[in-house]
This record gives sequence, C-alpha cells and structure tokens, in this order.
Amino acid sequence: MGTIDIVVILLLLVAVATAIVSCIVVFGNRRNAQSRLDEAKTKVEEEERQSTKEDRKKRKIPLSHIPPRRQPQPQELSEKRSPQESKQRRPKPEFVCWNKERQWIVGVEVPGDFLELPGLQVLQNGSPLPRDESREACWCLEKIYDEVVVRCVEGEDVQEIEVAHGQEGYLLFKLSGQNQNEGRRVKSPSLEWHLVITPENWDRDEALSGPPRVTKQSVSINGYDAHFFINERDSDKKIAFLKPTGESVIIESKTSRFGLVGHRLNDASEDIGPLFGERSPKIRGSDRDAWKDVGTIVVGEEGSGKGRWRKAFCPVPENGEQDLPPEVAVRKDGWYFLRFYDTNDDFIESLDFRVVSALRDIKILQSSPFPSDGEHESARIELHHESGCAIQPADDLARNIQIEEKNNRTTLTIPPDSTYDETRWLIGSTSAPQVQVTLLVERLWWAIDKEDNPPSEWEDELLTLTSDDFTATTNQALWLRLPMRRWANRVLVGFERSRARPYPVKVAEREIAIPLREFGDCQEMGEQARDHFLTIWIERDQESIEGSVAIVPASMGPILCIGWGRKKRAIATVVLREGDGAIKVNGRVADDYFARTPGRARQFLRRLVELPDISSILSQLDVSIEVRGSSPNTVQQVKASTHGLARTLMKYDPHLNPLLTQAGFGGVKVTERFGVQTGR
Repeated sequence: MGTIDIVVILLLLVAVATAIVSCIVVFGNRRNAQSRLDEAKTKVEEEERQSTKEDRKKRKIPLSHIPPRRQPQPQELSEKRSPQESKQRRPKPEFVCWNKERQWIVGVEVPGDFLELPGLQVLQNGSPLPRDESREACWCLEKIYDEVVVRCVEGEDVQEIEVAHGQEGYLLFKLSGQNQNEGRRVKSPSLEWHLVITPENWDRDEALSGPPRVTKQSVSINGYDAHFFINERDSDKKIAFLKPTGESVIIESKTSRFGLVGHRLNDASEDIGPLFGERSPKIRGSDRDAWKDVGTIVVGEEGSGKGRWRKAFCPVPENGEQDLPPEVAVRKDGWYFLRFYDTNDDFIESLDFRVVSALRDIKILQSSPFPSDGEHESARIELHHESGCAIQPADDLARNIQIEEKNNRTTLTIPPDSTYDETRWLIGSTSAPQVQVTLLVERLWWAIDKEDNPPSEWEDELLTLTSDDFTATTNQALWLRLPMRRWANRVLVGFERSRARPYPVKVAEREIAIPLREFGDCQEMGEQARDHFLTIWIERDQESIEGSVAIVPASMGPILCIGWGRKKRAIATVVLREGDGAIKVNGRVADDYFARTPGRARQFLRRLVELPDISSILSQLDVSIEVRGSSPNTVQQVKASTHGLARTLMKYDPHLNPLLTQAGFGGVKVTERFGVQTGR
C-alpha cells in the first residue's frame, strides 16, 4: 500500500468519526432540550398547584410569590441532633380569642418573629384588619369565616400564609391564662375550660351538655355568641348544640394526652396550672402512642406582652417522659405554658405550670373540715424552703396573717374565720421572679338564709332549729359553703345516713342551698322526746366525712351546754339540761344501749359518772348523747360518749378541767385529716 492510500484511509476515518460525534451532539442537545421542557412544565404545574384561588392570580405582587416551606419533622432530624435542640421551624399564625370589657374578641395571633418583617399585614378578603392596641401580635377579625391571609416581605420575596378556619360552623378555643380570659383554637376539646363561638341562633343542647355553669357572653362580631363548657374526667357531659333546623351538633372530646410529673406542692390556685417545687417537672404521655404525631413543643413564659421568653423543642417519641429544655432550669421560678403541635404545626393542646425552685414543701396543719370541738380552731401552714426564699402577701387578707420565720421554715397562723380560708402569696428566690401561690385551709361553714339569697356571714357552731323551720311553706334554706369549687363529689343531708337526701354539687359554685321544707316529712319532726341533729355527709375522692350542723332540741327544757367526743370512727354529741340524773344514748338508757359493749369499755363510762364531784353534778342534770359511727358492740361508741361527756362537763364548769384531765377523761385534742383521726 502506498503513502497515498494510507492518507486516504486516514481521511475517511476522520470523516466517519466527525459524523459520529455530530450525531451524538445533536442527540444530546435534543435530550437536554426535552429535559428543559419537562422541567419548565413541572414548574408551571407546581405554580398552578400553589395558586388555589382565582383572586390570587389577579394580585399585583412585584416580587415572586414563594409559599411557606415545609420544615423537617422530628423523624427527619439527624439522630445525632439533641431532641431538646430548638427546631428551626416557622410557626403558623393561629386563631385566638380574648376577653375585653366583657366581650370576646376573635383574632389572629402572628408569631413573634413575623413582627420584625417589613410590610407585615393581616388581610381578610383582601382588606387589612385592625391591630389590637393591647396585644401587639394580634389582629381583630371582622368576620368569622372569610379568608384570612398574613402577608410580609422576607428578603426579596413576598410571603403569604393563609390561616385555615375549618368548615364546622363554629370556632372552638381552649381557655387559659388567669381567670380564663384568653384562648387558642383547637380541633377537639380536652379537659378544663373551653369557649365555643357559634351563630347566635344555635342553642346549647342541655340534654347532652347539662345547664350552663357560666352564662353565654357577647362576641365582637355581630351574629355570634360565646358559650362556656368545662370538661371533667369521667364526665358523660358533651359539648353539644341544636341548630334552628333541629339538627344536633356534637363536638367530640378527646382524652388529654399529656400530663406533668414532678415534686408537686399543695396549692389551691385554679386555672393557672399546678405548682412544682425544687425543679421543673417532666412531661408524661398518656400512653406509648402519645408522641407519635407530636412535631414540636413550645415552652414559654405565660402572660401577654412583648419580649416574653419561649423555646421550641422536639420530643423523643420513644421516651414516655420528656425533659424540658435546660433553659427552664436556668430560669428557675416562673409561670410557664406548654403548647403541643403536630407534625403539620397545627395546635393540639396546652398545659400551664409554675415552678418555685427554692420551695421544698407546703404543709397545711388543720383539724377536720368540720369543727372538731364545736367550732373551728386556728390552723397553721408551714412552708419549708431554702435560705433566700421570699414569702410576701399578695392581697390585703394575707397582710393580716401572723408570720413566723425560723430555720428555713415559714409558719403562717390562719385565724378561725371564713374570710381567711384562702389567701394569696408571692413566693420565690430573691434573685428570680416571684410566683403567685394560693394557700387554702379546707374548712366547712354554714348558715340559715333564704333560698335565693346566699348569706354574707357564715357559722361554724351548731344551729338551733324548731319544727316550725321545716314547714312546707318556708323559704328558709340551710346554706353550706365548701372550701373551693369541685371540692366534693357528693353531698347528703338528713337526720340518719340511711335516709339522707343527695344534693347536686355544681362545678362552678362553692355554695349549696338545702331547702328546710324538704325535711318537714321526716319522722324526727314527730319525735319530740329526743334531740335530733341535722347532719351533712360529704364524699370526696375515696374519703367520707360527716358533721352535725343543726339541732332540733327535744321539748325537755332549755339546753345548758353541748359538747363532742370522738373515738376513731365514732362521733358523740352530748347535750346537758337541768334534770334528775338521767343519761340516755340514742334515746335509750345508757346501760341498756351499751349492754353488749365489752365490759372494760363500759367500766370506763361508769368510772367517770361515779367520780364524787361528777356524780354530784350529774344528779342535777339530764344527759342526752347521740352517737354515730362504728357499733355499740365495740369500744369506739362508748369511749366517744365518755370523752364527749367529760369535755361537755369541762365546758359547763371549767373548774372541773384539772379533775377530769388528771383522771384520764376528755381525750386528747383531735387532729384529723380526711379519714384519719387520732384520739385516745
């Protein structure tokens, strides 16, 4: 082959290679063009999906509209990332409500980081909403269901976030704050107080919900009313309404999924959450699935106003209990909220709690809620704390309380006056915010007044009634005042437990009116030979207490003195009159009544009445003893009767006190906590 042939072959090979490369380039360009076309088509489709309403296409926004970005959910976070680390999330605007001048305002609350963005507006149907003067982050709605959008400028982009209403026909809010004066929209009710805003032509379905505890109130938006409901554990009541058409609307409740565990202290504050001492509590889920859809928890300072601290963190779904962020421990004392949001950043529920790190214990030392010896005595409250813990009165009542401080223990002496049963205090370390604490001495009080007129003054002594007070035409009632709302589960009233009548305990009220005419047909009204005692039995949780509040005296002459005695479950009431030495127990001669009582216990009573000085006094008196609890076949009733007689004699003639005490009668001072009584 010659040189010329070789050159020709090489030229042919170059030509073929050039052709192949050209084909590859053309094919690649076509693929790139098709890819760019597909990308453009996908982008257009995505933009069309983002614009769900026709009117948005007409808005003249000079900058490109970028919808809010979905932030990673807890499951998407790196396992190496601390679960307590704050999640970089964009909180959603939320529907809220608040009470202002006895009217409920419905509005939109914008997250705090939005407030610094330029061009911030809250629009309803395209028109700007007014900003509330007292709440910097809230805008007031003008209509309930028209579209609401939050608009702001972030960088070179305009952000628009729609605030979803739902289509239920009502707005449901979980109430919080002091006096339950504000709320946050929830999908389903849990425990405690809720506010439901409905059209004004919706009526509360009392067959399912029961009568209202609080009268409905007005709403700032015409045509709507605000209804109050309280959800309690184990209650069969529902949040339900009737439309004008007769259709029933039932808002199904969900069990509260979260609770707080820790060193909880004895505090009677209502509606501001439990009080914890020494350290902040942990959050406990109701079951293993409680955390599965919880995306974020926000903890922060409760209350309104700018600059309040808050922190978002993520739970660890595998843990039954969640620790609060370390910042809470650093801040120590305060009133905090917890808000739970799902993985779509929708609000689930909330909790409130308070922490006083320097406070170790609160002990309320008192006698029974009923007077233990005819009248209430002073009670003591001991607060055990670290040094540097300040305890200051928070109201005028507390300023009148005697305070004694010694060895990291502050003792408050509460006088036997119904006015001072509940006092408020500010407690906390001198270097931390002080926290409001309510201290309650749980005492029962009563009085006689008209059925529709709660008394202004309360008694703790035995009232004297006659059969005329129980006639069918009387409008007089026995009023009972409980220590606080929701204190009792059940109240029964009567002369005998087996024939006692139940009276409803309203959740929102402390006072119970018991019409006296309802006892006019009792057999005791016709038995005038015995003293009869109107008695109250109270059941609460697993405990039961009782006490006599009034006497219908026998027609045997005036009463000289009344006293009481106890022995474990037996309670004896002793009445002294002028007479000739008769001693009767529950209408029977004492020896007959205690005929089957153990001999040693009967001897205890006999030894008392046979003391020379006592025998001489008793010969001029008649003794009537009414004893309840236990049985005459045991030692309890006879010992309660004996101590009651001795203490009544001491009251009748104080000079007998040394004689009877030295002889071992009268018992010891009763110190009783519900269901636990001590005495000889």
